[in-house]
Amino acid sequence: MGLKETIEEIIQSFEQDRQIDQPFSFSVVGMDHGHIFGMVDGLCRAGATLHHVYDRDKAKQQKLLDKYPTAIAAKSVEQVLEDSSDMIATAIIPAERAALGMRVIAQDKHFFSAKAGFTTLEQVKQAREAVGASTKSWSIYFGERLGVESAILAEALVNEGLIGRVYQVTGSGPHRLSKEKRDDWFFDRNQNGGILIDIASHQFDQFLIYTGATDAKVMHSKTANYHHPEFEDWEDFGDATLLGNNGATQYVRVDWFTPDGLAKWGDGRTVLFGTDGYIELRKSLDVGRTSEGNHLYIVDQKEELYVPVEGRVGKPYFYDLIKDCQNGTDQAMTQEHVFRVSELAIEAQEKAVRLNGWEDIK
Repeated sequence: MGLKETIEEIIQSFEQDRQIDQPFSFSVVGMDHGHIFGMVDGLCRAGATLHHVYDRDKAKQQKLLDKYPTAIAAKSVEQVLEDSSDMIATAIIPAERAALGMRVIAQDKHFFSAKAGFTTLEQVKQAREAVGASTKSWSIYFGERLGVESAILAEALVNEGLIGRVYQVTGSGPHRLSKEKRDDWFFDRNQNGGILIDIASHQFDQFLIYTGATDAKVMHSKTANYHHPEFEDWEDFGDATLLGNNGATQYVRVDWFTPDGLAKWGDGRTVLFGTDGYIELRKSLDVGRTSEGNHLYIVDQKEELYVPVEGRVGKPYFYDLIKDCQNGTDQAMTQEHVFRVSELAIEAQEKAVRLNGWEDIK
């Protein structure tokens, strides 16, 4: 069987639009980042019911309520914590996510956070202890893998051994700034954690998954503010190099320089280099050719192939997450993975050499 036939068979094995068979409800606290809409949509498509919605900004709160009219507007965080929902999801300001998670776990509910879930190592330590003393889970939505069909298919192809053992992963996460649409907290490193925490956590998640490493070491990292001096210690560029505990390596670069001429918010790409081939993911578009996303290119020892993935494998993470909450399993993502990815992002941020823009190379 050729490469195309093998991949088509793997695609057909995905069970799209799976829905839970037992009731599961969740509520939302904090909508400071738009990622909450993808999180809510994924949970609802998997069969969960949105119960309460709370945000300090009533206009943001109403925006979600308009989309899910059966949900109830909550008047306070306490009202949501005390409701009958099984899980609380949040995209509150990053620096506030851990404290909210601690309250949720203490209330005996599952916690589901947008990335980045933490901004300090002390926060991760406290979360580890809280979850260790609980039967509830603490999950983080690393959407650049879990919400991208080409990335989901790539994991299946790697697990099938189609490119051999993955020895290096390179990841690029460029983003459009659109600074006039950003809240003040976005430019405060104490609130957002820094660029390697904010964006590169996606990349570190992918590194561990695609290589099979269970741990890694940050070998080098750096950050800079090349073009936005009005925001002082904020960062518009960052990169890092990791070494996995199985010998695999990673290089990741992230930035806020997507030009306005691009059809999407960023041309995110990941390349998986294996001993018998490689896979390239063009996640959000194929620049200059189509603005449709989810493109996968694969080369093995016999042939090369382009695979359009949009709409073909779905997003099984949400179904698996709900089933894990109901059954006490960890099919969607292990609890250790959630915490270790977060620690790696914080370690990279704390270790980073800070470049003073162009001044350091003059």
